[in-house]
Amino acid sequence: MSRPTTAQPKRRVRVWLGEHKVIDHTSEPAAAARFEELMRHQHRTLRITNDPAETEQ
Repeated sequence: MSRPTTAQPKRRVRVWLGEHKVIDHTSEPAAAARFEELMRHQHRTLRITNDPAETEQ
């Protein structure tokens, strides 16, 4: 028997250099959290956001 899939809203992780978006990554919440953590480790001085994918800034 197959499991019902629960579609979670995707998350959008972005890395910013001032007002310029330099990385824009959209994925499932768990993957987005891992990506955000990696980006925070690699780009310590840049602003990093993790928002619902449908939100536009």
